Amino acid sequence: MASIRPYLLAAALSLTVIACGDDGGGTVIPEGEHYQYVSSKANVPTNNNQAREFGLDLNGDKVVDNQLGMVLGTLATMGFDIQGTIDEAVAEGSIILLVDFQTKDFTSTSAAGIKILLGDMPMPQPCTDPLMPTIPTCGKHLAGTGTFTISANSPQTAALGGKIINGTFTGGPGDISLQIALGGTDAIQLDLIGARAKASGISPDGITSVVLAGALTESDLNTKVIPAIATQLEPTIADDCTMRTMPQAPINCGCMAGSTGKTVLDLFDGGDGTAKDCTVSVAEITQNSLIQSLLAPDVTIDGVKALSLGIKVEAKKATFPAQI
Repeated sequence: MASIRPYLLAAALSLTVIACGDDGGGTVIPEGEHYQYVSSKANVPTNNNQAREFGLDLNGDKVVDNQLGMVLGTLATMGFDIQGTIDEAVAEGSIILLVDFQTKDFTSTSAAGIKILLGDMPMPQPCTDPLMPTIPTCGKHLAGTGTFTISANSPQTAALGGKIINGTFTGGPGDISLQIALGGTDAIQLDLIGARAKASGISPDGITSVVLAGALTESDLNTKVIPAIATQLEPTIADDCTMRTMPQAPINCGCMAGSTGKTVLDLFDGGDGTAKDCTVSVAEITQNSLIQSLLAPDVTIDGVKALSLGIKVEAKKATFPAQI
């Protein structure tokens, strides 16, 4: 199991079926049958090209927005196995992203809608050996026959309404919530504003590609996300840096060469001007010059400065409680 574990669990959009759509700002009321899916693959950018591929134009300036995706891509090039750990989380059921798609036609319609919900209680059980989960022995719930419940923690926000043109759905804007985690299994919730969705390859049996993009407010980034990241980096450092708790820790903190813990400490430890102490604090993250540059707000949504993020998921047929 990889030591750093950013993963997504995402999001949700339920109850109400009325939302703004990509039709010039009008209101779209989705029509037609509901089709249910579960995310069988969740992708975050591992390079700048993917960051552009997984992003969308959030503010109408004809430019793809995905600054946080760029950051994740940069971290991947520095040794953080972000995508590998996300794959593990999906396969073992730590990420259960349910998709409810409503439409009258998969090729062309002016009134479709998408909801993304956080799932729970998968059947069949994801792994043949839950105590020793690995990708080859997990993912049993993702074969197209899985059943799920909707988590009690799934946010209750509106669906993203929009159109399907030539088999491609575009919807939004609206609000969605995503979750990631670093260094552990506890989720960090990302509440995104100005969110949009783009889906292609839609059929009753699955969806080839769903891009979900939105913007994280500066306040949420500083008060919720970064503190949670600092907390969740601790187990990674503890695993990889065995001498860091000694009264006089060596300068390298006993980190294994090339380990994620060493990468984290090299990037953040002492970044706030204090002496290196083989730990990473919230201040060391927020005051790190590279992080300040990378995590600076890049879009303004309804007058609010925010940081853009886009991801891409694939989905297989599933069954869960009906959405209205």
